[in-house]
Amino acid sequence: MVYNLGTTVVELRTTLSFTQNELQNTNFLLYTMETENDALHTEMAVLKSSLAASETEVELTAVKTRLAATETDVVNLEEEITEQPKVAFSAALTDSGYIQSGNTDLNLVFTKIITNVGQAYSSTTGFFTAPVRGVYYFRFTVMDILSSRSMGITMNKNGEQIMYLWEYDTDATDTYLSSGASLQLEEGDVVNMRLPAGMWLYDDPSNRNTFSGFLLFPLRMEHSPDTNCLIDIAQDCNSRQPKLRIKAASNLRVTL
Repeated sequence: MVYNLGTTVVELRTTLSFTQNELQNTNFLLYTMETENDALHTEMAVLKSSLAASETEVELTAVKTRLAATETDVVNLEEEITEQPKVAFSAALTDSGYIQSGNTDLNLVFTKIITNVGQAYSSTTGFFTAPVRGVYYFRFTVMDILSSRSMGITMNKNGEQIMYLWEYDTDATDTYLSSGASLQLEEGDVVNMRLPAGMWLYDDPSNRNTFSGFLLFPLRMEHSPDTNCLIDIAQDCNSRQPKLRIKAASNLRVTL
C-alpha cells in the first residue's frame, strides 16, 4: 500500500512538472503572439499612414492637373479675346435740317461719326460692310417735324429691304421712328438705311437721326470630315460656349 502511494506521488510530480513546462511554453507562445500582434499593429499603422500619404499625393496630382487645365483655358481665353474682332459704330445724319428723298428712294449717309471701332461703317457711302461672318445688331432712330405729311425709313441688307417703318401726322410736332434688328451677315455683306420716295427727315446738331451697330459674336463654318454637311459654329462672346448648327451640304467646299 505504501509502495503504491509512493508511485502515485512520483507520477503526480512528473505530471505537475510536465504541466508546468507546458504552461511555460504556452506563456512564451502567448508572449510571442502578443509581440507579433504589436508588430502587426505597428505595421498596419505604417501602412495606413502610407496609404493616406498616397491618397494625398493622388489628390494633389489631380488638383495640379485641374489647375494646369484651368491655366490652359485662361491662356486660350485670353488669346481668343485678343483675337476677337472688335466692331461697333454709331453715326448721326447731318446738320443741314430737312432732307427729302424726291421721286426715288434716297440712300442715307450718316456723315457724323460718333464711334467707328473696326472702321466697318463708311461715312462716305453710308454702308456698313461686315468684316467677318457673324451676327450683328443694328439700331436706328430718325426724326421729322410732321405737318400733314409722312415720314418713313427702311433698313436694307445687300439691297434687300429688311424693315420698313412709316408714320403720318398733322400736328407739326417732333415725331420719331426707332427700331433695331439682329442680322446674320457673311463677310462682305452690307447694311444701309434708305429714305423712301416722297418722304422727309429733319436733323440738326442735336443728332436726332442716328444709325448704330455692333458685332454680337462671330460665326465660322467648318466641314465635317465624316459627313457631307457643314457645321455652323457660333462663338458667343459673353458665355464663350460654342453652339453648333448642322446644315446639309451638296458639293460645297468651304475654305478656312
